[in-house]
Amino acid sequence: MILIIESDIIIRKKLSDLLSKERIIGIDSVQQMLEMICKFKNNVNVMVADIHQLHEIISKKVVFRLCDRFHIDAPPIVGIYTDGDENIKKEFERDNIGYKLLKYNDKDCDFPELYIETIKKVYPQVHADIEKAREIWLEEKETEDFVDIRKWIEEEGFSEIVDKMKIGESDKKDNTGKSNIKKSTKDYKKLYFELKQKYDELLKYVKELTDSV
Repeated sequence: MILIIESDIIIRKKLSDLLSKERIIGIDSVQQMLEMICKFKNNVNVMVADIHQLHEIISKKVVFRLCDRFHIDAPPIVGIYTDGDENIKKEFERDNIGYKLLKYNDKDCDFPELYIETIKKVYPQVHADIEKAREIWLEEKETEDFVDIRKWIEEEGFSEIVDKMKIGESDKKDNTGKSNIKKSTKDYKKLYFELKQKYDELLKYVKELTDSV
């Protein structure tokens, strides 16, 4: 079992998804972590914690005292930090030795492999499929890009142009008047590439308009 202690629910979900073959429990506080250790005891094989939670865990030593009380070994911990955490990372590394730290970067296609390999260093028996994790990571990234493009179009005020180009039309009909497009909430990759193509067309259209002025 792996505990993931991360206050950001989006990052917590992504870190969990990359370890789909393991039993994962995602939590957002040290207090919840202690409750999980009380409940599962030595069934917790490893913990992944963001650098802020990790700093609290180590500095207060509560997890070690709790494990001593149950006469079990404290599970190894992998720390995750992001942009903006450099100072606390340096402080943590200065005061603590032997902990594995990994920078979370949602734009890095190699992150799934780095993440799994880092966990393997402290928990060699981890059940993980790097190829599957990479596939999940890429799919989630494409879904985010899909949403970001749509948001950008709306924020930049291209509604009128979008209407003219019929971007996002999803219910075209055939001669019988019935919809000939099957809706799928799971085919994010297809939706992403369709919208990206129309987004590129939109940029080309806008450029032509500005060049003609």
